Amino acid sequence: MNNDLNQIRIFCQVAQLQSFTQAAESLEIEKSTVSNKVSQLETRLGVKLLQRTTRSVKLTDEGAQYLKFCQQAMHQIELGEALIGDMQQQAVGHLRVAVPQNFADVMASMVVVPFLSEHPKVTLEMQQGAQNVDLIKDGFDLAIRASFSEIDDSSLIYRKIYQSQRIFVASAEHVAKFGNAINIQQLREQPYIASFAGERNDTSFNQVYVDGRWHTLQARFTVNSIAAIVQSMQANLGFAIMPVTMVRDKLASGELVQIAPQVKLTDSVIYLVYPSRKGQPAKLKAFIDTLVCWGEKMMLKNHR
Repeated sequence: MNNDLNQIRIFCQVAQLQSFTQAAESLEIEKSTVSNKVSQLETRLGVKLLQRTTRSVKLTDEGAQYLKFCQQAMHQIELGEALIGDMQQQAVGHLRVAVPQNFADVMASMVVVPFLSEHPKVTLEMQQGAQNVDLIKDGFDLAIRASFSEIDDSSLIYRKIYQSQRIFVASAEHVAKFGNAINIQQLREQPYIASFAGERNDTSFNQVYVDGRWHTLQARFTVNSIAAIVQSMQANLGFAIMPVTMVRDKLASGELVQIAPQVKLTDSVIYLVYPSRKGQPAKLKAFIDTLVCWGEKMMLKNHR
């Protein structure tokens, strides 16, 4: 059905004011436009809605019945527009966010709790391991994506919020057994604990880019859990590659140690990804602001 809301809006105004001239003035449009729109509506419906004379405009019986439904519909539309206006001004509603594996654990206390405490009318759904979803198709408001290089994708907004140095980490017992490797060749001879967050057939988890080329490490254990990787290192199963921000406390306490500091890895860059800057609801703007503040705090920790 090809409904023209302008036709309905103009018809309601004419019926209420009982005048084409006054309706045109109130809507700030030409009288001829008012007359044409009402005529088009009557033609589409196949009935006469208004009786016109040189002095008055009156509703027909069909017009009076139709007006009731039109007024109800226009009222609902006005309520909907007011609701959208409120949502643009204040943070309300549901947010769906896709994040890399383990990020919800990291963000819980620093992002999720303060955000939901500050915005009690917002509900938040956070899915881990879903950073490469199609935001539009899969119905996500925002994604957090980790990359080892700059991303250039004009179809989405990518906002870099922080980057973290990645290092080789192991337990002191591992170092005592295998020695502190000084190059990638020595690391290739030691058992490696790999972080897996890709597709089922993705084998890149055991690949590392060093000195301009890819090297294959000997992955003894592969898992998509930071906590499991840390526990495995503490149990001396092997070494791992970790962002400094995720193991700083373990390094400070001596539970884990950095190995092969001479071997430089590319930093992990964290991006916020969302469809557009235009028409963002307040809930999304508020969450982005919270994430940006979190990123600034993480960057400060990196420089300590």
